[in-house]
Amino acid sequence: MNERFVYGPVPSRRLGRSLGVDLVPFKVCSYDCIYCQLGRTKEKTIERKPYIPVERILNEVYQKLKEGVRPDRITLAGSGEPTLNSEIGSLIHEIKKLTKTSVAVVTNGSLLGSSQVRESLMEADVVLPSLDAYDQEGFETINRPHPEITFEAMVEGLIAFGNQYPGEIWLEVFILDGINATESDAIHFKHWIEKVHPQKVHINTAVRPSAETYAREVLPEEMASFCKILGENAEVIAPFRGSKKRETLAVVEKDLFSLLARRPCTLDDIASGLKVHEDQILNHLERLVKNRLIDRVRKGSEVYYQPRKPL
Repeated sequence: MNERFVYGPVPSRRLGRSLGVDLVPFKVCSYDCIYCQLGRTKEKTIERKPYIPVERILNEVYQKLKEGVRPDRITLAGSGEPTLNSEIGSLIHEIKKLTKTSVAVVTNGSLLGSSQVRESLMEADVVLPSLDAYDQEGFETINRPHPEITFEAMVEGLIAFGNQYPGEIWLEVFILDGINATESDAIHFKHWIEKVHPQKVHINTAVRPSAETYAREVLPEEMASFCKILGENAEVIAPFRGSKKRETLAVVEKDLFSLLARRPCTLDDIASGLKVHEDQILNHLERLVKNRLIDRVRKGSEVYYQPRKPL
């Protein structure tokens, strides 16, 4: 089977129905975050290079749009850190020639200290960087960065980007129970957030299975208190609830695998992202679980589906 780099649309709590684009191989990243829903990083690096040719990605985007896919956003994110691909600026430019659909970039922000990286993102409509810590200790605990990335370099790059970028910045703050989720933590975060001046601040937590079991979800009331301290442009990200209307388009299992390979999904997530009714998806899922191709994992009150990990 040929590897595909464009997947979805998938349901996103922040971006609606998002057509996802992978720019690097699976889990090639500058971080190894304890909360990552894709598991531990396979290759931790800061080396920028054309990991995946722009022409291949553009062809897949074109084919998706030609098939009649109408996402809310085209999102450069996927299963690794997209700014590691040195051709990201060219890709954004070429995608915007193909469609008027908004282009978003989801990044951990680790490489924004480079003026070249900042410049490459200027044509994106919205950039969604992360800020999960407010000092070096927390940075190492939560993000487990490449040894050449310091908290100071990361946050100064984020501030520089905020001063330069003409589009919207939606900053994600990922909080975890017992690690960075107290009201005191929120006050420390606010100090840095005010220097970045993002248009939105999204407060997130570990609602999906994480790389480490000790990356625990924060209770809703605690998230609300944390959010209130950060100010009026901060919001807790609500679970996505999209349309699940029946369509005649058949669900192809390779599309289902493509979606689950990037993120664990609930039945509702899958139905919303692929725009098919839950009843039409359930038989596929049950067969794949029975054949030991995917696993059913419980996280709190939710049940997620994800590819079976090798023994």
